[in-house]
Amino acid sequence: MQHTQVSSGGAPGAQYPEVYRNLMAIGLLGAIYRASEDAAIVHEAVEMTLEDPTMYVMHRAIAVAMGGDAAYAKASLGRRIEQQPDDDNSKVALGVSMMLSGDPEWKHWLNNVLATSTDQQAREAANGVLAYLASLRTSH
Repeated sequence: MQHTQVSSGGAPGAQYPEVYRNLMAIGLLGAIYRASEDAAIVHEAVEMTLEDPTMYVMHRAIAVAMGGDAAYAKASLGRRIEQQPDDDNSKVALGVSMMLSGDPEWKHWLNNVLATSTDQQAREAANGVLAYLASLRTSH
């Protein structure tokens, strides 16, 4: 079976074809609402056709974690971090996924980024998560 590789154009905010945006939304919503088997079919179809599925895998990990399960994030993002130890964006996504699913080890990943990363966007994301959580504590 031949697969068409779809590129987002590499630029932030580049548009995917509408059919991909719709499939992505269906898959991510399915993950959040714990329709795991159906969502997995959609995810696999989308991921196989993307030139670089990295960002989608991060979004998928967070959506699955919103449904209460960090296993996908730990497996997929953990494997990516093992292969590319400097991938600080994946570390932030893994930490957020673990936090959303209630895993108490989530903060390790954000602290790791803040302590070792030179990637400004990843550092800002990690700081943003921690600042948001701090604001929730002070407002309640």
